[in-house]
Amino acid sequence: MHTRAVEALGLHHRPAAGLLGMLVTVALGLNLLFLTHSFLGVPEHEGFRFEKERGIPAVVGFVYTAWAAGLAAYLAVTHRQAVLAGWSALFAVLLADDFLMLHERMAKVVAAAVDVPHPYGQPVGEIVWLAFTGSVLLAAIAVGYRFATPEWRAASRVLLVLLALLVLCGVGLDAVHGFTTNQGPWHVVMSSLEDGGEVLLLGVVVTFLYALAFCGHRSTPETLASGRRTRSRRVPGRRALSRRPRHLTR
Repeated sequence: MHTRAVEALGLHHRPAAGLLGMLVTVALGLNLLFLTHSFLGVPEHEGFRFEKERGIPAVVGFVYTAWAAGLAAYLAVTHRQAVLAGWSALFAVLLADDFLMLHERMAKVVAAAVDVPHPYGQPVGEIVWLAFTGSVLLAAIAVGYRFATPEWRAASRVLLVLLALLVLCGVGLDAVHGFTTNQGPWHVVMSSLEDGGEVLLLGVVVTFLYALAFCGHRSTPETLASGRRTRSRRVPGRRALSRRPRHLTR
């Protein structure tokens, strides 16, 4: 019996489950190396730090996001669904934002424009910038969703849940992290949850899109319905078994 999450993400397909295992292993491995580097000094290489620009975890995040954008674009062209093009654009913007550090640069502009006092200016500015860009992209996705077929609407709902979890890590935890000092174990823990969680969730997004593109997976409204049990066969009760033809009971 598969759980609803497994069926919704297409993990009952072995290639998708294997891919998720590899991507999650990489994400957890990077998180472990970051923690051992921060607390034990092993390994000594600074590139394993999450907060280091163009560090190893950042580059892995770029690759995962690029894969997500590419897979969504492939699905959009193959199935001619505008909503998938919207998702591809969203992941492409996320990639450009992280690679060019747009949210950090624009946060300074926003903080200066509205005169937000330190240390609240940077996190508040980032939230304003990401809220603006996110609302524009989600509006485009909503228009595509309006004209999408039921199966791609269901897929979009799965992506929306994953996006909400990404926002929780990338914006929510980042805002909390912005109010803490840049030293001590609390800083390390917040970096692990924020950046490590982002890489992990991006691996889930890539796996789901891969299942849609190459495993024939299709999310259905029935699979996503709350309270609906996944594939299971109904076992007859005693009363049903006792109702046998008379010629069999003689």
